[in-house]
Amino acid sequence: MNILDQVIAFLGDQDADAYLVGGLVRDQLLERAVKRDIDLAIDGAASELARDFADKYCGAFYLMDAEHDVARVILGDTYIDFAALRGDVRSDMATRDFTINAMARQIGSDELIDPFHGQRDLRGKQIRAVSNTVFRDDPVRLLRAVRLIAELGFTLEPRTEDLVRGDAPLMAFASMERARDEFCKILAQENPVALLRQMDDLGLLAPLLPEVNAFKNVTQSLPHIYDVFEHTLRVLDETVMLQARGYAEVANGEFVAELRTHLAQPVSAERTRGALLRLAALMHDIAKPATRSVDAQGMVHFYEHEPRGAEMCEAVMRRLRFSNDEIEIVTRVVREHLRPAQLAREGRVSNRAAYRFFRDAGDAGIDTCVIALADWRGKAAPPIDEPAEAQLRGTLATLLDRYYRTPAAVIAPPALVDGRALMSELKIDAGPRVGELLEAIREAQAAGEVKTREEALAFVRKELTTKTQRHKE
Repeated sequence: MNILDQVIAFLGDQDADAYLVGGLVRDQLLERAVKRDIDLAIDGAASELARDFADKYCGAFYLMDAEHDVARVILGDTYIDFAALRGDVRSDMATRDFTINAMARQIGSDELIDPFHGQRDLRGKQIRAVSNTVFRDDPVRLLRAVRLIAELGFTLEPRTEDLVRGDAPLMAFASMERARDEFCKILAQENPVALLRQMDDLGLLAPLLPEVNAFKNVTQSLPHIYDVFEHTLRVLDETVMLQARGYAEVANGEFVAELRTHLAQPVSAERTRGALLRLAALMHDIAKPATRSVDAQGMVHFYEHEPRGAEMCEAVMRRLRFSNDEIEIVTRVVREHLRPAQLAREGRVSNRAAYRFFRDAGDAGIDTCVIALADWRGKAAPPIDEPAEAQLRGTLATLLDRYYRTPAAVIAPPALVDGRALMSELKIDAGPRVGELLEAIREAQAAGEVKTREEALAFVRKELTTKTQRHKE
């Protein structure tokens, strides 16, 4: 018995007056696979029923809105929402967003309740607002309209499109947590760039992400041929294509399984690292408008846009209520996104350089490798500079080789001596200098210059002697 059947059987046993509503009914009519969201309208104590259902099937129970009697049960990866019916069924449907979501089926009956002609709009493949106030009642619905366009392949009915355009400024006042989830679902679609352009055309991008809207008309010098806005959309598009090809191009066909496994890791209940990679692509140059300068020769520069970008990215993600783990990953990618290209220009990647890269980026260095290639490809139109890209991909392969094949030797060498022993052996006081010396030992280990405790202590003595001599000079 699947979860929907369990829900129906439970409600029947409870003799509850309940209705299947919303997207589930819509998807059944479209003969689409039923998703992991089940919405129920209950004529009675909805949260009590939800708690009883959770207890019976060992699900997790959450009271979402005590005032309106709304509760959620989570079974595995399925969300079942129990909500008290608002008035009668027709009155409840009148509070919904779009006609295709304003249909219901009473549990135990095959009769479809469709007061706003949702079936007609399903046949016409149109998204039509139930009323003129749907977006004023809940501005998150503005993003949901765009998401449904992508998921269903529908279009906005003209009056509804006018409502979206007119109410678009309300996006700035939406529930940011829910707006985040809808926006991430938009980014997760096959064509997120086209959807971002549609959001921009409808007036939704600026109130939701004014930092991204600020990219427009921010020009750059060669090798960039696009302004920051167009470049960013192209980087996102390149990221999507790299994902669609299974990351095979990132490191010349190597480490494909490792990349797929890494980027499939869940970071939150809703998002994987691969999902966050698209957000990182959108945010990677977020500080360019604020850091733009032009030198005497007319060259455009964006000095320090990586660390400034990490700070701005963190602020945006906190505004949108992302988790700390999600923020940590994306901000590290933004901070380090130029490092692989810089290493490629320097030629051979030393073990010390690989160590420093992953020391700063952590395991987000893997994500950064993907963004670095997408960033390179998003600078100019084809044909690309094949020798330069080959150099970059070779650098990415080397970085991934060190991370996956020699982690103990290069990326995270084992400690040969701790701070307490260092202070005891060398008669130095506690303080920041101890940490600096320990870090110098780790770098020397990564470079193969230090292999034993004795060599580590000798290395530090030499460092201290050299520093003393420089101080005297």
